[in-house]
Amino acid sequence: MVTTVTLGALAGAVVAAVFAADVYGPRFGFYLVPPSVEKYAQLAVERLDGGYHANDPEWPAKRAAILDAARSASEYAELYPLLQEGTQIAGGRHSSFVPAGTGSAAAESSAQPTVDTDAGVTTIVLPEMVSSRAEELQSYATTVADGIDRAAADTCGWVIDLRGNRGGNMYPMLSGIAALLPDGVALSFVDRGGNATAVTIEPRGAAIAGNVMVDVGAHEKLAGRPIAVLQDEWTASSGEAVLASFRGVEGARTFGADSAGYTSANVSRTLFDGATISLTESVYVDRTGRNYEEGPIAPDQTSTQDDADARAWLGEQGCVG
Repeated sequence: MVTTVTLGALAGAVVAAVFAADVYGPRFGFYLVPPSVEKYAQLAVERLDGGYHANDPEWPAKRAAILDAARSASEYAELYPLLQEGTQIAGGRHSSFVPAGTGSAAAESSAQPTVDTDAGVTTIVLPEMVSSRAEELQSYATTVADGIDRAAADTCGWVIDLRGNRGGNMYPMLSGIAALLPDGVALSFVDRGGNATAVTIEPRGAAIAGNVMVDVGAHEKLAGRPIAVLQDEWTASSGEAVLASFRGVEGARTFGADSAGYTSANVSRTLFDGATISLTESVYVDRTGRNYEEGPIAPDQTSTQDDADARAWLGEQGCVG
């Protein structure tokens, strides 16, 4: 009797585990068997339900259209056009649907950050960082953080150049320049329900939910020196997150043109066949409480000769090489 009961309990546990894996596993990228086209569509729309604009009136109709099309489709790819449209509706213009077999599996940044000093002014160029490789993220952040350390003794003012920075991973950027930002909340991601997730500057780099994302080690804070930030119409996404992190910082001033207006945070998820949904789930709110509502960030000083104007302003602050 004991053996029978034990085997029965074990069988029940196995059945429950298999059921749980089949029902919940796909939500975490685990599949016991390939999903049907209808199941694939269901998982995709559940993902899109989390979009920042999924409460907009257009989404329910598109959601229903995707599920309806799945009933007669024989392949996942037949749903791609509708999923692309649905991604734009539920997530907004910063979101994207990337079909399977397209895009790079190991994208790399095309440029590296630089730290150069001239006549007492140190310019830090922060290009986009699109690599997902941990060693490249670390190299980017460490190059900036160590460069700032080396330049500090000869620097009376800083220039942070975000022109052309279209985004990617913001954490190497923020960790790299952490010595120039006050510890505490740099900006927040706020979802459609008003829930905020803070991005903070910690002694060892930028963190989310208290976890430092790219650790550059402890660096001395370099407060008290003016900071000019350069921006242009190509400063976008994570580039704008760095830009927003300087809003409300004492001694910082921005120069150039309105940024691109992708002031929102995306989360990427891969579907069973390799297609990817990059979905906007929250928007940027800076340390002053300003919500950019997926719009551009205006500079403090509009300029067509932003570098020259920034250096002139640094001179007015007493930074004369």
